[in-house]
Amino acid sequence: MLSTVKRIVGPILLGAVLFTAPAGAEELALRMSSPSPATTMDTLLMQTMAEKLKEKLGDDFKSDFHHSGALGDENVHMQQIRTGQIDITPLGSDAVQLDPTWAVFELPFLFGDRGDVARLLDGEIGEKLRQSMREKVGVEVLAFGEMGFRQITNNVRPITKPHDLRGVKLRVPGSQARMLTFKTFGATPVTLNYGEIYLALQSGTIDGQENPLNDIVSNSMHEVQSYLSLSNHVYTPVTLVMNGAKFDSLSDSQKALVKEAAAEAAVELRKIGEQKDLELLDKLKSGGKIAINEIDRPAFQADSAAIYASVESIAGPEITKAVLEAAAAN
Repeated sequence: MLSTVKRIVGPILLGAVLFTAPAGAEELALRMSSPSPATTMDTLLMQTMAEKLKEKLGDDFKSDFHHSGALGDENVHMQQIRTGQIDITPLGSDAVQLDPTWAVFELPFLFGDRGDVARLLDGEIGEKLRQSMREKVGVEVLAFGEMGFRQITNNVRPITKPHDLRGVKLRVPGSQARMLTFKTFGATPVTLNYGEIYLALQSGTIDGQENPLNDIVSNSMHEVQSYLSLSNHVYTPVTLVMNGAKFDSLSDSQKALVKEAAAEAAVELRKIGEQKDLELLDKLKSGGKIAINEIDRPAFQADSAAIYASVESIAGPEITKAVLEAAAAN
């Protein structure tokens, strides 16, 4: 796993690889920033895109690259991408704060595997989402990568059925729909910035949290949690976005290269995400420090009908219906 990360991160962060630029190429300079650490999937998507652009443009590509919250937390990044203080950033669950249409990714227990999600993101629904984000906040969606399927950890009890969540104080992203989901199951959802999760778990301020395995391990959350319940309750894409005015200022050839590099990076990171989940789960099992269990998925699905209706009221009936129909067809 470490070798995989090094292959992706190294050339970008260290500037170790130089390529010959095509004759007559225009210089492309981009300020790229992520609030997350270098090893998380959202930052890796952005890093991989930068690597692809370096391969295509050589010295005619310049990146001012930041990560690990160097320029601020996720809320600061959402403001900066709209104002043009940064050119490119990856969005996770917080994308819904820019465009409520993204609440469709809060529909719980909907997707069976990554293939189902890819068909949705790379098709008509993905295009509808792109158009919505551009129209609502002036931000250009470059590609959909992945953070992956989210899992639940906590220090109270294993989560097997919905009633096991009753009274569990659980950190969730600042999403109305995510909070509603866990309230429906009886938990007490709490919003905290991503960087505050570990200390809150360690101190007992919260009982648990829900994130993809990569984030759980990258941020050592498993070291201060007793139970990991493999819920796969929602799939969180990484929405790689660019300030709309900056994108519009590019030449046609630059726009095509940016979109191409982002799409290539997204495909690569989805494959890495799937492999990393397998490796991380093996690591956690062999470590023996956290108890791991499967959930009763049908029981949770049976209790999710009211959540679907509420998500529709946030995301909108047309897109919600389209996503539900697409998921049912898979």
